Amino acid sequence: MQVYELESCINDYLDVAKFKDASLNGLQVEGFSECISIATATTASLEAIDAAVEEGADTLIVHHGLLWKGQDTRIVGSYKDRLNAILEANLNLLAYHLPLDAHLTLGNNRYISDIIGLEDLDYIEKGCPQSIAMQGIMPEPLTVEQMALKLSNALDTKVEVLGNCDPKLLLSKIAVCSGSGSFLLDDNPSPKFQALITGDVKEQTYHLSSENGTPVFVLGHHASEQGGVKRLGDYLSRKYGLEHHHLHFSIEKTVQVYDAQR
Repeated sequence: MQVYELESCINDYLDVAKFKDASLNGLQVEGFSECISIATATTASLEAIDAAVEEGADTLIVHHGLLWKGQDTRIVGSYKDRLNAILEANLNLLAYHLPLDAHLTLGNNRYISDIIGLEDLDYIEKGCPQSIAMQGIMPEPLTVEQMALKLSNALDTKVEVLGNCDPKLLLSKIAVCSGSGSFLLDDNPSPKFQALITGDVKEQTYHLSSENGTPVFVLGHHASEQGGVKRLGDYLSRKYGLEHHHLHFSIEKTVQVYDAQR
């Protein structure tokens, strides 16, 4: 399969043209003209690039690419190292940001929704993919504790719960926004959903969730955006017969937590 054919197929499937995005979605770096083996990862980190090359992939598809509108375009530091590694391996790099968050079948928000079993799923603005976030109803309510454990186990991440942390509180109507989705609460003092699941939050989210009693499940930005790109790779593998390697990395190994001495 030719790389530009692959790009066109993904662009059409994700309706890329309908989204206003800071990411330059699509083919960001051109390498091999023929695509046989693809690798997928959340971010075009040097670790992911090296792993894709080691797996023998000719194409790396990510959620967070190298090229963003308005970025500093100097090729220095880590950006230089990543780009050099891609060019030396003649690797194709494709990136899909908001269109991959929002896709109703395989996107990041759908992936999180499937973990907890949300039904009647629609966008936070009904019928509007450009609103990105989703909401749905639990067929049977889950407690705060049950929902946190499901998310933690499925995503292999620590889940922080803000606001009403009563572990036995039952939840039915849930909003989901991978990545940075706290705006759904920060900009909405009287939310119509009972709880929010997102990747990371702003400072005021801690106060608002406590004041209005809305539990907010904080998964970590990276953890919340693992699923969509993997599902995209699986879809491309099934439909076009491409070999697929999903590259999963835990960022916790690069984080050291220091707690105040009591």
